[in-house]
Amino acid sequence: MEKKSTRVRKEEIIQAALDVVGKKGVRALTICSIADSAGMSEANIYRHFDGKDAILLALADFVGSSVMGAAATTAAGSRTPLDKLETIFFSHIKFIAEYPGVPRFAFSDDIQLGHPVLAKVMTERISAYVETITGVLAAGIKEGDLRQQISPRETALTLLGMIQFTALRCTALNCDMTGEAKKLWLNFLNMVR
Repeated sequence: MEKKSTRVRKEEIIQAALDVVGKKGVRALTICSIADSAGMSEANIYRHFDGKDAILLALADFVGSSVMGAAATTAAGSRTPLDKLETIFFSHIKFIAEYPGVPRFAFSDDIQLGHPVLAKVMTERISAYVETITGVLAAGIKEGDLRQQISPRETALTLLGMIQFTALRCTALNCDMTGEAKKLWLNFLNMVR
């Protein structure tokens, strides 16, 4: 096997774990299944992670930095609130299309009920994401781009729900997630503008 850096190997293991979760769900995630997906030995997995719980925490960090970090960066930019919302929405959809295991991981009963520490980490990340979107929506209302009657927090939750439902539906039915997302985005704009 080609010698790679620890960082690269850890990324490969995380990608393999997301692949397993995307195809078979969190319950199917074992060191053996990760090793099979990554094309490496179980011993190599253990060289980089202490066990499954360490991999699950690494997955939470990956999701948090990828999705929530990107949203925070976009929200801090200088574009209009609607442009920011659109970027956040479609970058999240693109990320899930690339990694279908993300929503299965983030909202899994196995994670939410079976791993209290991990559930807390995920809840904090999701809450921060909702607050980021809430801030963008509040700015849009203040600037007059969005209807004054909408509630920023509930609208942020609606946006997140659109993403989650689209991801789960398209994963189950193998539909075009980007095409579905475009239709939902246009409908969302009609509701909030």
